[in-house]
Order: sequence, then structure tokens, then C-alpha cells
Amino acid sequence: MSDRIVRALVEVINAPTRPLALRSLAYIKYPARELSPQVNPDNSITVNLAPYGNEYKHRGPRPKTLPHIDTVAVQAALNAVLPDGLSVTAVHDHGTKVTVKIKEEKML
Repeated sequence: MSDRIVRALVEVINAPTRPLALRSLAYIKYPARELSPQVNPDNSITVNLAPYGNEYKHRGPRPKTLPHIDTVAVQAALNAVLPDGLSVTAVHDHGTKVTVKIKEEKML
């Protein structure tokens, strides 16, 4: 389950044309290390995303102020582009990281 979610997130965030709300998130170069998916007791997955300038192995100077992350817009943008059966239930901005909680809905 987590492999499918990681692949979907990498495709969405690294897409050449991505929604405006996702542009403040850093591109994912090392998916397993950067996303670090964790399975929650309710069978949802929590992943960590980095804002631009705070990603793993960032080259160049880090920005003095991190970009603003609109959590509601990020949740709506991810829900719009993720494949059927995956839905983002929560997005939290912690400054140096953004946590996203994704639930896979059972298809009958």
C-alpha cells in the first residue's frame, strides 16, 4: 500500500506542470528517504514533505524564510490529482516539514 502512495506522490510533485499550491513543495529526489512513509493504526499512511529550500541534500543557500504552505490548498490539489482510491485526509505545516496523511479507500 505505501509503495503505491509513494509512487503517486512522486509523480504528482515531480510533474512538470503541477498545481500552484504544490509549487512551494520541494521536488522529491530520494523518495524512500524524503517521504519516510509511516503506517498509522487506522491503516492510513503519513508522509513528510519538505518545503522548497529545506529538502534533503539541498544545493545552494537555504532561504531565510521558508515559503508559505497553504495546507487547505495543498490538500485540495493533492486530492484532485491523486489516483482513484487515494485521498488526503490531513495536511499539517510544521515549518521545516509538511506532514500529509493519506488514506486508501477500499474499492469493491
